[in-house]
Amino acid sequence: MIKPISLALLVSVSSALVASADAPKKATPKAAPTAAPAATNSCTTCKERRPTLDPQRFGKGFEPGVKTGYEIARQIPATLDRIHCFCECAESPMFRHKTLLTCFTDMHAAGCGICLSEARLASDLKARGLSDDEIVNTVESVHRTDGHPATH
Repeated sequence: MIKPISLALLVSVSSALVASADAPKKATPKAAPTAAPAATNSCTTCKERRPTLDPQRFGKGFEPGVKTGYEIARQIPATLDRIHCFCECAESPMFRHKTLLTCFTDMHAAGCGICLSEARLASDLKARGLSDDEIVNTVESVHRTDGHPATH
């Protein structure tokens, strides 16, 4: 048998549960999502601030020099950022690349022998101890075509 106090308690708890179920739910305020910072490369002085693509992505299905080119872009971004790309992607309305480094922020360099050749030459010269100014002059003298104005 249910005692009167227990019955009263049961009725009041049941009433409270029913009332809370019928009450409109209050929305819990959520924090506004914050935008992730834009990805950049490690070079704080570069004109090109976007990150270069991961060289590991070019391990299979690409010419062997492609992965090396993207590795070079990660190793010496400040040097590549000073070099004009002579495949004319800077002048192209389709690409509008800023510097040679820009070619390595997308798939462009993966299919361009000129971009890869300039990057390899810059890396070889850097390994020999040449300054960035000397590297820019040498790459330009090797790759500049007739009629193309000096870029620096």
